[in-house]
Amino acid sequence: AFATGIKLANPELDVWVITGDGDGMSIGGNHTMHIIRRNVNTQILLFNNEIYGLTKGQYSPTSREGTHSPTSPLGSVDHPASPCAFALGAGGRFIARSYDVSKDLPSVLKAAHAHQGAAFVEIFQNCIVYNKDRFDDFTAKPVADASQVWARNGEPLLFAKGTKGIALDHATLSLKVVDVVDGDWQAAGVLVHNATNRTIAHLLVEMPFGPFPMALGVIYDDPRPTFESALLGQDAKARTGKSADLGKLLAKGQTWTVAG
Repeated sequence: AFATGIKLANPELDVWVITGDGDGMSIGGNHTMHIIRRNVNTQILLFNNEIYGLTKGQYSPTSREGTHSPTSPLGSVDHPASPCAFALGAGGRFIARSYDVSKDLPSVLKAAHAHQGAAFVEIFQNCIVYNKDRFDDFTAKPVADASQVWARNGEPLLFAKGTKGIALDHATLSLKVVDVVDGDWQAAGVLVHNATNRTIAHLLVEMPFGPFPMALGVIYDDPRPTFESALLGQDAKARTGKSADLGKLLAKGQTWTVAG
């Protein structure tokens, strides 16, 4: 709400919203939804620790099933929320993922800044106090190449040093992992990433990690007019119209006729 007000008051400002998995997906989830659906021209960085890192380590909406914490001593039974799927469902037009120590994070942030509208970036962040090494299964150097697929517009969705790729299973209208022989990804049917394809974006952010690699990079980028441009345009139009006399309106009586 503050970010929306700041942007409306001074549209020339760069407004960056820094939030986390607890704040952005639970306590302030409604704020996250509305700034995205309104498409306020801001950059929203959600640092996902999969734990409440600032309030003594309780499990959060993104914690994996079985997470042990002060509020789930026997292991969480909640199914975790996907921030990127949530943002897409709220009508987001820019959805990206990266992690705290990735060399590609700066390029993702630059793309978010260049986007006109609400740019949502999920950043996996290691919480060394309450959830240490949680993301090592896809960020640790020995496994990273085989466990990550980077979405880059116009490039094939390859991973594992180009020996595997993501393809569309036409029979089930879902994604599948395929082997790439001798670098011939076209013969294997590997998808070329199209950042404006919303359907593929949904499939990528909802790929289950384990059977699939973790999808990272700019997954969706398809701008539409921003909230502040529409609202300020409406305000400018209203100011050029016929001026109303508030005194006459108040003295008219207890009922009013609303035109239009």
